Amino acid sequence: MKDFIVNITKLTKSITQQGFGLPLILATTKAHPYTLYDDISALAEDFPAETDAYKIAARIFGQNPAPAQVAVYGILYGEEGTPEDLVTALNTLVETNNDWYFLICDLNDDAVITALSGWVDTQIKMYFVTSQTLTTPVTLESERTVVMYHNDAAAYVAEGLVAIAATHRPGELTFKFKTVAGVSEANITATELTALHTANGFSYIRKMGVLQTTEGKTTSGEYIDIVMGADFLEVRMEEEAAYLAVNTLKIPYDNQGISQLMSCVDKVLKQGVAQGIILKDDDGNGVYEITVVKRENTSTNDIASRTYNGVHWTAELAGAIHTGTISGILEY
Repeated sequence: MKDFIVNITKLTKSITQQGFGLPLILATTKAHPYTLYDDISALAEDFPAETDAYKIAARIFGQNPAPAQVAVYGILYGEEGTPEDLVTALNTLVETNNDWYFLICDLNDDAVITALSGWVDTQIKMYFVTSQTLTTPVTLESERTVVMYHNDAAAYVAEGLVAIAATHRPGELTFKFKTVAGVSEANITATELTALHTANGFSYIRKMGVLQTTEGKTTSGEYIDIVMGADFLEVRMEEEAAYLAVNTLKIPYDNQGISQLMSCVDKVLKQGVAQGIILKDDDGNGVYEITVVKRENTSTNDIASRTYNGVHWTAELAGAIHTGTISGILEY
């Protein structure tokens, strides 16, 4: 019989991380449960090659590298369907399956685009769509909606761009100058392209002999990588704080506990520096600052209610170079 018994508890509970690398295809040809597919052949068993859902998935899986998985969720839209039905379906979906980031739909008429753009504005997600109408982005002004123009309805160039986004860390790349495998040049004039850019859409052309995206903005005018970077910082900070709370007996309401919360923020900001979201100085250090309010400067009401709102940070965005001028002098 043991005099002393030792019980060891591992404080290693996990917190689910939001899937920044997972696209969702909202299919409208039939009702279909939320399903993850590892490759196009598995998807073809549920969505034949003639369906738009298949063609979109083929464009995504056809990139190199391609995402490890694509999610598909389907509703039967039919002739009586309305864009609000798609919004309702998405609201139902996220109640049980919300670990995806990129929204794609096999319908791309302006009414559907407007409805899905409005929905995604209420989420920490992004919506990518290829339109055959040059004026589509004009009225959207959405920070979470990306509209590309291509005259070919089967091009799915924005959807292919999702594969590039999903296989890189948020903030790691700009979305201008990107080549989407399997997509030909859009038929668009220089004047039309200028107007499209003014409306914060973009297209796909051959420039300097290379097929490439002409910009990398959402319809609000913000750059895609900036929106994704901000989402990454927000979500990962929430996850780090939740992980701390779950895997400690408690976060004490003292300056040590406050320091633990500050460390969660610092950890994620360092990730932001590594991924190119936050600027590095000439010595390679991240250009950011974190300040905290100590317990002795916190209101007694907040302490009594176990609420702490005293961690604040600022950071300088790294951005990317898209255009510029290089000057030189030739001399004898």
